[in-house]
Amino acid sequence: MYKKIKLLLIFIGMVGFSLSAISESKRTFTEDEFISVFSGKPKARLVKYLGEPDKQEIAIKPKGASSVLGRPTTDKSKPGKKDKVEMWYYSKLVEYSPKKLYKRVELTLINDRVVNIAFFNQ
Repeated sequence: MYKKIKLLLIFIGMVGFSLSAISESKRTFTEDEFISVFSGKPKARLVKYLGEPDKQEIAIKPKGASSVLGRPTTDKSKPGKKDKVEMWYYSKLVEYSPKKLYKRVELTLINDRVVNIAFFNQ
């Protein structure tokens, strides 16, 4: 009898945990909503509303970039200043039509502010 009650309690706990995980799914946005809510905003707002990104990368300037572009890539008035450029990726947050979500959203942050937003299906 004790074992049956124990198994029943474990089963109820697992079902409850499964239902809570399903109910805590991410909020989805339309393209316009997402852009208006996050464009130009600080990194803290992203973490508050979306949580940590699924993937994160730091951008670096390749050696010889100035010669490829044919112009200087540093600001002459502030030659020692380096901007911090990051790319954050989130999955399945933005709708482009009813019940269809972009596979990935890429947010480019420069000095901890969102400067570019891109939506991808690849």
